[in-house]
Amino acid sequence: MRIFRRPIRLQQKILFLAILLVTASLLISGIQVRRTIILPLEEETAENALFIAKLFASVPEVRYNIGQPQGSVVIQTLAEIYREQTGAMAITVLDMDGKRYSHPLLEYIDKPFQGEGLEEALQGKSFVSRFKGPLGYQVRAFAPVRDGTRQIGTVAVSLLSNDIHKMQNILSKKLLFALILGLVLGGLGGSILASNIKKSISGLEPHEIVRLFKEREGILESVREGIIAIDEDGRINLINQSARKILGLRPGIKGNLLREIMPNMRLMEVLETGKAVFDLEQNVLNKRILTNQVPIELKGKYIGAIASFRDMTEVTAMAEELTGVKRYVEALRVYNHEFLNKLHTIAGLIHMGKLPKALECISESTETWQDTMTFVTKRIKDPSVGGLLLGKMGRCRELGIDLELDKTSYIASTGNIDSNSLVTIIGNLLENATLSVIHSGKEHRLIKCSIFDQSGRILVSVYDEGCGIPSENIERIFEKGFSTRKDSGGYGLFKVREIVSLYGGEIEVLSEEGKYAEFLVSLPSEIEQGGPNG
Repeated sequence: MRIFRRPIRLQQKILFLAILLVTASLLISGIQVRRTIILPLEEETAENALFIAKLFASVPEVRYNIGQPQGSVVIQTLAEIYREQTGAMAITVLDMDGKRYSHPLLEYIDKPFQGEGLEEALQGKSFVSRFKGPLGYQVRAFAPVRDGTRQIGTVAVSLLSNDIHKMQNILSKKLLFALILGLVLGGLGGSILASNIKKSISGLEPHEIVRLFKEREGILESVREGIIAIDEDGRINLINQSARKILGLRPGIKGNLLREIMPNMRLMEVLETGKAVFDLEQNVLNKRILTNQVPIELKGKYIGAIASFRDMTEVTAMAEELTGVKRYVEALRVYNHEFLNKLHTIAGLIHMGKLPKALECISESTETWQDTMTFVTKRIKDPSVGGLLLGKMGRCRELGIDLELDKTSYIASTGNIDSNSLVTIIGNLLENATLSVIHSGKEHRLIKCSIFDQSGRILVSVYDEGCGIPSENIERIFEKGFSTRKDSGGYGLFKVREIVSLYGGEIEVLSEEGKYAEFLVSLPSEIEQGGPNG
């Protein structure tokens, strides 16, 4: 049977770690205090005892009176004087038989020594031992007494070390108290810290964060849209594979400043202003993209921005599949309607027996259409623009509008300007002019159009003798959603301005209300490296 173990929660880990750190810190501190204070004091006491023992062993009177019948009287007197001066607990002089010649307690004089270390001391060694006697903890130092090179006895000096042990006991108690207090405070602090950390990460556990991170990575790499995110300093902290592929970027640009990699990307503007932009066309690194850009806000502060985008080549290809079919259907409808009218006219003439007139009508219709087709195909080399003009001319004939295409118009190539962009500009301007002359109520409906390709620029002019534009609306007609007519959504001219700005071009409006309106567009057919500012 499989047993599922529940993972330790983050709060429990932090609490355990806090307690462990406090405990380890206090124990290490206690050990360090003992090493730096207690042990040096013990060593100093031992050195003092050994120094006193050697000093007293070198006194001549001590050496002369060891082995003498009344030697203990002289040695005891000297030992008491030294003991009082040095603060020693006891100074004991022994001969080679272990008999005492001095002791703080007189009844022990001339009695044999009892205690550890005598055998080693009588071998001529100087050393220190530690033990617990009747008066407490002691440090005892032995030093040999020599007569020339011959050892005749030894001196044992005892110093109390109770103060040191008291200090050690006090330190241990304080350390224990600090340990208990530290555990309580550490547990409380760890609990508060863990609670704050959990709150800052929305109550998620580490394994949940890892799972979300992996899911985010999978999502970012699975979508076809390019995604770029920057932090509050404008540094790239996220970029997916699609973004690198669309823009032709090398791996390893995370952490670089966005303005150094893509200087004309408007993401920094979004970060600074906090205003999101949607369906924005931009030229970035010579790639035309359609992008949405939004700021990232945390507690009222903008901490970054993120952009998602698609390659406009793909978007345009899909749009052309739809709009191209629609354009062809519309053109076929116009031509079908126009030719049906012609056929009805010709059929009527034949029925009336006016064959010469019918032949003349056929010849006139064929020549007019052939002349138009020949002119457009010779002067307008871009098929999309040519198809648009033919379609618009047919529709205008159907609506009773005289659409005049300047006979000097000529365009060899759109250069680096996307054909669909030019079609959008011309199509929207002609559509706007068509609506204007229809609503003007004038008997003669006239639209003039000219297109030129010269000096590295493409120039487009659309003139109509329609309603004109009020002077107060000239600046507003390019606003998204603004329109003076109910049958217009107000997006056509907005789209025209967006594309013109995208390619770094210019647009000018000349108008007189109730008389005419003319739109002049100038686009550079060659774009500098990096594309125009978006």
